[in-house]
Amino acid sequence: MTRPVVRLHPLAAALFPIFLAGSVLPAAADQSASQQSRVQSFRIPAGELGVALSTLAEQAGVAQAFDPALTRGKQTTGLSGSYSLEIALARLLAGSGLEAVQVGATYRLQAVPQGDGKLQLDSLSITAPEVDQTLLGEVDGYVAQRSISATKTGTPIHETPQSISVITRERMDAQGVQSVNEALRYTPGVSSYGANNRSDWYTVIRGFTPTTYLDSLQLPTTTNLASWMVDPYMLERVEVLRGPAGVLYGQGDPGGVINQVSKRPSAIAANEVQVQYGTDARKQVSFDSTGPLDEQGVWSYRMIGVLRDQNIKDTPWQDKRQSLAPSLTFQPDEDTRLTVLASWLYDDSNGGDGFYPAAGTINFNPNGHIRRDVFPADKAFQKYEKKQFSLGYEFSKRLNDTWQVRQNLRYSRLDLDDNMIYGTGFEPGSLTTISRTAEIDDFTYKRWTVDNQAQADFTAGGIDQTLLIGLDYQHQNSSERDVYTAAPSLNLYNPVFVPFDPSVFNDPQKSSRYRPDSTLNQTGLYLQDQLKLDDHWRLTLSGRYDWARSETNEQVAGTHVEQKDEALSGRVGVVYLADNGLAPYASYSTGFTPNSGIDANGKPFDPTEAEQYEVGIKFSPKDSNASVTAAVFQITQSNVTTPSPLNPNFSVQTGEIRSRGFELEGTASLSRELDLIASYTYQDVKITKANDVSQGKTPTFIPIPRNMASLWADYTLRDGLLKDFGVGAGVRYVGANPGGADNSLEVPSYTVFDASAHYQTGPWKLALNVTNLTNDQYISGCYDATRCLFGNPRTAVASATYRW
Repeated sequence: MTRPVVRLHPLAAALFPIFLAGSVLPAAADQSASQQSRVQSFRIPAGELGVALSTLAEQAGVAQAFDPALTRGKQTTGLSGSYSLEIALARLLAGSGLEAVQVGATYRLQAVPQGDGKLQLDSLSITAPEVDQTLLGEVDGYVAQRSISATKTGTPIHETPQSISVITRERMDAQGVQSVNEALRYTPGVSSYGANNRSDWYTVIRGFTPTTYLDSLQLPTTTNLASWMVDPYMLERVEVLRGPAGVLYGQGDPGGVINQVSKRPSAIAANEVQVQYGTDARKQVSFDSTGPLDEQGVWSYRMIGVLRDQNIKDTPWQDKRQSLAPSLTFQPDEDTRLTVLASWLYDDSNGGDGFYPAAGTINFNPNGHIRRDVFPADKAFQKYEKKQFSLGYEFSKRLNDTWQVRQNLRYSRLDLDDNMIYGTGFEPGSLTTISRTAEIDDFTYKRWTVDNQAQADFTAGGIDQTLLIGLDYQHQNSSERDVYTAAPSLNLYNPVFVPFDPSVFNDPQKSSRYRPDSTLNQTGLYLQDQLKLDDHWRLTLSGRYDWARSETNEQVAGTHVEQKDEALSGRVGVVYLADNGLAPYASYSTGFTPNSGIDANGKPFDPTEAEQYEVGIKFSPKDSNASVTAAVFQITQSNVTTPSPLNPNFSVQTGEIRSRGFELEGTASLSRELDLIASYTYQDVKITKANDVSQGKTPTFIPIPRNMASLWADYTLRDGLLKDFGVGAGVRYVGANPGGADNSLEVPSYTVFDASAHYQTGPWKLALNVTNLTNDQYISGCYDATRCLFGNPRTAVASATYRW
């Protein structure tokens, strides 16, 4: 497919008003060079190209007139963001078959000569690859049209028979998110303990912990507190695929997949610097620079960096981050592309998990309510240092009109050095003093992941098809060193901190040690066929077979466990595309998750198996920038371990978990001024088979409220004295959720308000974002009666961003 090439003068000195007389666009001769390259804010919905050009002229404040015959029948994907006028025009015309040619002081709109496919604006060639505009690159506004996660082929979301959410860069900026966890706050089906400065693991989708990916490759599988962190400033978008995804990704819990999509090099030069200051003395400096390295646009780069320092609320510690993400793209022709991506992150943080008893937080305690600023830790002992590094590449090559091949590879390494002290519940007979545990953790995770794909687009029997053949491989080595011991108790109502003596860890009589070394290998072969049966019906058929092998050596106990698993996964889905924008769909999908451990006979456990039925409807009105999805689902996970009725010291695989519910999501840019996000979730998650008190109850290791709802709106003035000033407001409701294996606890519901204000003036954007506006103090969830967690307090962050 021919892709447009934009040619710009190196100094970008030809800003022009759209003033078409017949097919001619005269440039304003009285504008200065600085005005000609001025960055402006545009919001142009997808639709007819002629309408989009008129809207561009209106928003730029210039006159326009043109022969409508030139643009009749042509469409554009729209535009949203801050650009100079020449780049805004280039994006609207990309792929239209039209070009604007400078003739003296004017620009003439004409058809691209046959065999050219270039949009001539001067002498510097800047390539705008189709893949960046649709699959991995920038999305204009809140509404994404395509997703890379659901099919790996960039199928339009409207044509995919599964529920998908895409959190775009503009949406993350508008809400001022400080973590990937925060980016998911307004997404249906997602519940959380709240954002944490150390990890993003506090998240659940449809009742199960999701598997996390970066650029469609799985991140290292780690213990909870060591999860891989990606600063949201490094991301172009976050995609959420709900339901089992084993057919494309292999092993993973059935709730869904969170795929974080990195920013990539662009052949259109763009730069920004951002500074932030906020509550808890938050100070952050970020920068993002991208553009071509040569005049032909064969080489392009991107360099992104974040430097942060802030206090940790209600603790004596600080949270410091240094992160860098360089990338380089080589594209010698339109059919060949190689992008090398690297990342480095260093977190010097602290905090731990402030576990508090239920009595005094959600339940009555005669001594009163426990304050969240009484933190059950040790200032001298506590630390948390994480180092992450990754290096990989993405290669794609179109071989002919039918076949294209891709290979994505990444090496990742994570090292964590962690000391922490946390509460383990009230001492027997006391409602004031808690027991505490001290822990030292030293973790190392190294992972290789490679995904090979061959895609064929062809027609057979009058049916257009997209066939995907894939072979992926994952290898991970992990080393964990854990030491536990008792720490001095603490009175939560009259705290007197007794210093902890770390030398107790050297006494084997007073400490427990756990030192597993493990290796994981997994190979998967998958096949997917997407069929366009006619103008309305879309059918997706997928299958996958996995071979997994794991080996664990526990150094302290001297045990060795080796396990081999094989599993078959599949998906079948159908979508009907109605002429009015409605798209009802139905799908069935399966997945698997390896189980660790052995039964009473020393036999390794089989993987858990999961299946999902999902029926829904998507609505995307034509000539609008809006999307609505409603889905009903049921997931059943079998082969779940549960205590053996004959030998309680071991488990058997007779357990089962069922999750069913309804989700509704609407995302829209209703006008140039108004963006809107709305969601509602009803979920009923039960342990349907077990041999203990959890039988018939809701799992409680993660918060699973039955009802959740959220609404976010952002309104920006486009005219008048306050032009380009906007405000945003959001509300998030989380219903009551159970705590304790027997669900004897009930964590109360809570409602949180968020707000923002922003102002765009030329290359500057100023913003203020506030979460938990009323600073409500609430408990977000309880594992059991000894471990409840407070939700996030109010935070306010002011930012200034300069783009050029």
